[in-house]
Amino acid sequence: MTITVILGNLSYMLVACSFMVRDMLWLRGLSIMASCCGIFYSSTVAKTPLWTPIVWSCVFIGLNVYHISRLILENRGITFTDKEQELYQTCFSTLSPLEFKKLNDIAEWKQISENEKIIEQGQKMTSLYLIYSGITNVVVDGKKVAELRDGQFIGEMSFMTEGDATATVVSEHPTEYLTWNQEGLKGLMARNPSLLFSLQKSMGTQLSNAIKEGNNQSAA
Repeated sequence: MTITVILGNLSYMLVACSFMVRDMLWLRGLSIMASCCGIFYSSTVAKTPLWTPIVWSCVFIGLNVYHISRLILENRGITFTDKEQELYQTCFSTLSPLEFKKLNDIAEWKQISENEKIIEQGQKMTSLYLIYSGITNVVVDGKKVAELRDGQFIGEMSFMTEGDATATVVSEHPTEYLTWNQEGLKGLMARNPSLLFSLQKSMGTQLSNAIKEGNNQSAA
């Protein structure tokens, strides 16, 4: 197998890899490498260069370089407090610093003491919550069914289904958490697809684990 054939196949492999990454810098970097391999292939596979794919590959490289430069410039100068940095690294590391800043800018940080209700079963939900530190009890019809801890969402089911709260959540210890207005958060997610993917994945995983725990308790 010649180097030309190898690089021709590598070009398509890199394109496939770019579809599997969520970080925009990685995606655009892989796209540039794929275009470079494609240019080499189009220049050497025939007796004369295939100018149409070569020119378009150069255009794609230019566009990706432009957007990479914008991403780097946008992320420069962004700083977080120690709490925000910890939250970013533990819960939102798949986001770019700029995306996390947008998410944090519309969040409200709150603190409550022990035995305080955050949400009540049956209430109309207008916010999504995320525990930064503390332990909360999930109570359904007066019976404790689960605990929520650092990095877990509260009200994620209602957020995804737009239904009322399915449980009461009460702090077991002093708890600090973030809250987002549902309407504002959904608007931000609509404008930032990677943010939408990250939050949906986190909430989906938490819901899946809750269902498994509920099934295990029923079986027991």
